[in-house]
Amino acid sequence: MDQDITRPPQEIPAAYLHLVDTRSNNQSQQLYPVYERQIFKIGRDIRSNTLAIDDDLEMMVSRNHCEVYVVVYEPTINHIYVRDRKSSNGTLVNGKAIGSGPDISPGYLLQHGDQEECKVGLPSVEISSESPWLNYYQLFASKYRITDHCLGQGAEAVVCLANDVETGKQLVCKLINLDKIRGKNSQDDIRRKFQETDILRQLQHPNILSYVDAISSPHTLVSYTFTELAAGGDLMSFIMQRGTVKESESRIIIRQVVQGLDYLHRKGIVHRDLKPENILLACSPKITHHRVMLSDFGTSAVPRRSRMITNAGTSGYQAPEFVSNSQAHTAAVDIWSLGVVAFTLLVSDRHDTMLNRLDEEEIRQYVKRIFSYLPRKPSSDAVNFVRSCLKPDPLHRISAREAKKHKWLRDNKKNAELLKRLERVVLSSWKPQA
Repeated sequence: MDQDITRPPQEIPAAYLHLVDTRSNNQSQQLYPVYERQIFKIGRDIRSNTLAIDDDLEMMVSRNHCEVYVVVYEPTINHIYVRDRKSSNGTLVNGKAIGSGPDISPGYLLQHGDQEECKVGLPSVEISSESPWLNYYQLFASKYRITDHCLGQGAEAVVCLANDVETGKQLVCKLINLDKIRGKNSQDDIRRKFQETDILRQLQHPNILSYVDAISSPHTLVSYTFTELAAGGDLMSFIMQRGTVKESESRIIIRQVVQGLDYLHRKGIVHRDLKPENILLACSPKITHHRVMLSDFGTSAVPRRSRMITNAGTSGYQAPEFVSNSQAHTAAVDIWSLGVVAFTLLVSDRHDTMLNRLDEEEIRQYVKRIFSYLPRKPSSDAVNFVRSCLKPDPLHRISAREAKKHKWLRDNKKNAELLKRLERVVLSSWKPQA
């Protein structure tokens, strides 16, 4: 049984659950707090649930029915999800089924005022419904509904929760106001915005965030890109929630990241900004053996189209060649970032050194020292994988294809059956776009 993560004392709840029996309108007076690091489980079984509903004589509630959890992207932004746990009768939000057994269901992002088996009081992060960002979407309102539930916002873009009108499936819509992109490099910036969508449109792989649709209007200068919703949050929120990530979980995550990278590199695409914030979990933050996806292709490049020499990425994850600027960049920049991500998972973010400024021997000593501090030392295969990625000379790094065959990630007699089962689960939650 998965254990709820212990919460710090005096933590403020992210949400409250209010239990209501809709058949008798019998309302419990008690509010049940849901905390950031907690997975609040609901069902009949008193042993495996945070809230046990053991007086359900009609057996409408399953032993393990559903769960509510919080994904924290930033200190002030909490997203609250509900997920069905293969229940017999299903879980409903506002009267619509979001999942039932035997299939594994992704989390469903709750909005202010949503109701499922419990009433949920949510802190809302919203943009005004009068916002010009939303006024133009009437052109395709019969196909997609963009809500005013804001998932993130920047100077030129806002990310909103959306729905497919026909299926009711939750999506993410990234709205970019092209008119706000100004300056001497504005045309290049606009071209890059369209390039991100163009790259995403070409990709179909279970470990790449799924592209759904893109719509742009030359009259309004607003671009809309629709992608799937990652109900498990990103890898950084996962690390922060867990505190300590097991090596077995790290291996499962990195294995899928490598599969996504190998697919990109075979397509001739280099990500250039691989980091935990750009690695998403498709279903739930506790289901690490389910689908992991690469996202955010805003700085991606296609080497065969141009020589990659411009700076890109995030400083702590940048390869040394970005720092020295002494040579053109290749797909090896992603392998360096992969090594930093793997290292971060294995040490649970207990390092702050800029690895890209160290030579090979200094990296070897640093990695060895940090690993020695851990209560549970990583395996020699894990250490070798990290060091194979973190080579200052890009020519000496392993490729994504070689990484797939590395002993740490490769099937062996001990875990072959487990990995095959996990592969089936990953594929079951993904369908290629028509």
